[in-house]
Amino acid sequence: MKVFSVVIPTYNSEKILSYTLESLIQQSLDVNQFEVIVCDDGSSDNTKECVKSYRSQLDIHYLFQEDKGFRAARARNMGLNKAVGKNIFFLDSGVILERAALQQHATALSSQSHDINIGFCHGFEEFESTENEYLKLIELLDFVTVFKRLSGARDAVDCRQRLLKEIGHKNGFIAHPWLMFWGGHLSCSTELLKSVDGFDEKFTRWGGEDVELGLRLYREGHRFSLLEDALAYHIPHQKVESATPQTSHDNCHYIHNKHQLALTRRMLTEDWQTIIRSVA
Repeated sequence: MKVFSVVIPTYNSEKILSYTLESLIQQSLDVNQFEVIVCDDGSSDNTKECVKSYRSQLDIHYLFQEDKGFRAARARNMGLNKAVGKNIFFLDSGVILERAALQQHATALSSQSHDINIGFCHGFEEFESTENEYLKLIELLDFVTVFKRLSGARDAVDCRQRLLKEIGHKNGFIAHPWLMFWGGHLSCSTELLKSVDGFDEKFTRWGGEDVELGLRLYREGHRFSLLEDALAYHIPHQKVESATPQTSHDNCHYIHNKHQLALTRRMLTEDWQTIIRSVA
């Protein structure tokens, strides 16, 4: 059995998808130890041809669903249902991994001290601009150099890591880690994800479907780890038109109506940073 099924949702992002796939080719984990499943949410560009061009270098599969609006939850579930790996590695299109990242996730999961690894992404902000000087580094395709250059760039650090440093967390654990369960870079047992039925496909606007899955896993008693040493970089690009703070806020109402918890109620009026600071 393969160690990972790497599940990548995508939509009209063939160029940045190719960078993500290039970073997978360069992983220190043997390429035979993982498969790649690209889950297309209805692209009209050359995404399918892009995926086909990597078949000689990766065990790669392409799944497509008709464009009926934002359905990233359903796209990820397509990948989950197709997966043959022991673990799922969710990776967003446009995220590149440092060479050791997959191996670090594999090692962490094999320790059995926790069930879920939350990875971080340099350069990532919740509602980022498309203008970012680090984009020039990505075009070099020399990812070793990219991560060396990024390691000292304070303005490129994941906003979640900045908050963790602020609150002085230790040992990779915080209260209510589901608030940081963002789908762009994380890993988990395939069996565990299937046991909770994956993502809630009622999310049809951007924002929150990953956090809601994290909350269900947390409520089931599963253990999370913040894997800060597994490095990734989120390439700046234009989000889909529906990706706004308003859609994210609207989805918070859905999450609260579904779970009816004190913390989900707070999500209606407070941002995730404020909530984490208050429970740290």
